[in-house]
Amino acid sequence: MDRPFVITLDGPAGVGKSTLAKRLAAELGIAYLDTGAMYRTLGLALGADAADLPEEELRRRCSSFVFSLERGDGEAWLLCCGGKPVGGEIRTERAGRLASIVARLPVLRSELQKAQQSLGRGFSLVAEGRDMGTKVFPGALRKFFLDARPEVRAERRLKELLARGESADFETVLNDIRARDEQDRGRAVDPLRPAPDAVLVDTSDLDLDGVLRVLLNSVHAAFGRDGLHSSSDAGFTHLAEDGSLRMVDVGDKLETRRVARARAVVEMSASTLDLLRRDALPKGDVLSVAKVAGIMAAKRTWELIPLCHPLNVNHVDIRFDIRDEPPSVVLESEVRVSGRTGVEMEAIMAAQVAAATIYDMAKAVQKDMIIRDVRLIYKSGGKSGDFRAE
Repeated sequence: MDRPFVITLDGPAGVGKSTLAKRLAAELGIAYLDTGAMYRTLGLALGADAADLPEEELRRRCSSFVFSLERGDGEAWLLCCGGKPVGGEIRTERAGRLASIVARLPVLRSELQKAQQSLGRGFSLVAEGRDMGTKVFPGALRKFFLDARPEVRAERRLKELLARGESADFETVLNDIRARDEQDRGRAVDPLRPAPDAVLVDTSDLDLDGVLRVLLNSVHAAFGRDGLHSSSDAGFTHLAEDGSLRMVDVGDKLETRRVARARAVVEMSASTLDLLRRDALPKGDVLSVAKVAGIMAAKRTWELIPLCHPLNVNHVDIRFDIRDEPPSVVLESEVRVSGRTGVEMEAIMAAQVAAATIYDMAKAVQKDMIIRDVRLIYKSGGKSGDFRAE
């Protein structure tokens, strides 16, 4: 899809919006916008006294905070304010309470909503907050409203606080959540509520993976609804109507984060394995060369397998496990991409070529080595969902 699109996740405190929005954005290969962090940033900077400021002064102060989305390490996106990443200082209960206080101020909400809409015009993103689907992005491709029982949300929040080394007790956290709910749902300006066309998801009895599957399935359905990708036709995907071969057209498919892992085993004698372990084989460091060969093979799979699509892979790795019984090298390849088609073949090709390279490097001392058990062991992403070998 050429034009930017937005997916919104709204809901009360402690429902898991931030974690799920990050994971959903990563699966879709798009940016993540934490609007709650924007309110927390201004809440800490302006303080509870912001409500006493004259309207024009409050507007002037708000306009001095310039938010942007920047790529961090790897595929991560960072929310920045004034060119600097927003840090962990906003992840406190005090920052949360201040955010809820300043969020009731119409001028502040208006300024932040304009900043959020500006970011949505420049990037495809998953926007998480409390009024994303109702106010900020009413034309979003898909809107979700997540909720859970207050007791469940309090338990989740308590675990987060304790994991960060902060002191907290269940009753205090539960009371804070109920107070936040009352503030957010009862405020006069943009109260917390589902958009009329939002998908309602109760996360109380689902783990994160379960909720993520619900969200991804709904997003894929939304893309199909809007004609943004075509559903697969019945029949053989690599055959045209006249029976001739064709490459599958993936141009209209949704770009998602895809991962595949494959394995292979190279069996050899104990004496050959000992030479390999000591880097004493005639051709040198076997495993280092095999790793490079596997990485190169993954990147060039499209040249070797007919009708495979060329992919700009994000990551390739080959891991080795030397085993004495039976004497062997077990290797595992992993390939990642943000794209419209899977990387199973890239992972399998990486494993096979790495195994063949081990054979080539050691064949001077043993020619009856056995390469076996080349197979896919895991894949994720794409319409077919996840796969894990027994």
